[in-house]
Amino acid sequence: QKIVIISTRKNSWRKMLLTLVLLLAIGRSQSVELTGQGIKDAIAEYNMLEIINENFNGIEFDFAEDGFPAYKILQIADIKSPYRMVLPEKLNDFALQTTLQPTSAKGGYLFSVVDPLDTVVQFGLHFSPVIKDCWNVSLIYTDASVSPVSKRLVSYQLPYEPKKWVTLAFKVLSDKVVYYYNCEETETTPLIRDPMELVFASSSTLYLAQAGAKMGGNFELKFLHTAAIFSIGTKINKWKKVL
Repeated sequence: QKIVIISTRKNSWRKMLLTLVLLLAIGRSQSVELTGQGIKDAIAEYNMLEIINENFNGIEFDFAEDGFPAYKILQIADIKSPYRMVLPEKLNDFALQTTLQPTSAKGGYLFSVVDPLDTVVQFGLHFSPVIKDCWNVSLIYTDASVSPVSKRLVSYQLPYEPKKWVTLAFKVLSDKVVYYYNCEETETTPLIRDPMELVFASSSTLYLAQAGAKMGGNFELKFLHTAAIFSIGTKINKWKKVL
């Protein structure tokens, strides 16, 4: 059993951040154990913040409540890279976790993998504009080879709390999606994922806090640093730190 973790972590304090953790459980097992094997043998880590490089236009440095460094992403930020520089070619079963603090009620894309024409979001996390102190967060999952429009796999409502850090997580399996809010299991949605394995187009682009010039969706927010790797199991009441 292999786990792939996609994160946004760097080594210096200016770049040191873990904001998006994507656990790709290769295979069909719904429970992964890391005991009895080395972490490096079980986990491959991909660093999303490598796409920031040294271009900090539209990015400010801040701190979370616990003193950890964080990035503040402004409306003018343009963070992008060929997806192959950071992400694997395809997704199967996986879990996605992020900790953030919104700084605008307009919503937008937390991240997106967009097709070569910049017209379809193949994979991403989108926040709708706030209405009556609530917004919807949607996991986008689209086979761009057969669909000309972006498709939502699931969508969940959450309160808009602009001055609070929030942790969201999604465990995506072949027959269901489990949603976690602040590390508590909140909702389970039965479904049949189609396609079961999402293969990205070869010239796709990975964006952070947007979905490209054509679709926009620029998201103003702060990302929190947490130096942790998490294990995934059939039931996750809390994400378990293994480092």
